[in-house]
Amino acid sequence: MGLLAGIVVLILLVIFIVQNAHAVHVTFLGAHASVSLAVALLVAAIAGALVMAAAGTARITQLRRTIRRTSTAGHAPAHASDTHRDRDTGPGRPEPGPQP
Repeated sequence: MGLLAGIVVLILLVIFIVQNAHAVHVTFLGAHASVSLAVALLVAAIAGALVMAAAGTARITQLRRTIRRTSTAGHAPAHASDTHRDRDTGPGRPEPGPQP
């Protein structure tokens, strides 16, 4: 199934490149280049994906570190959704919200 999906994506990519083969002038941080529109769009998409992967990796690392600190302190491991609440209230602080 994965191989078939990869082949379909590759075919669509080749069609995209062939249909957008005309050259465009690109300027970025003072550098000037004339590249095909397909290449420019693909480079931009890959750069965006890398930025998002880096942000996701940083967040996952942050959550794992929080869980590790909680479990080594003798507490039960916290779920990822609990870390924000635990960090804001901490031990000895009341839960936010209306008091009875």
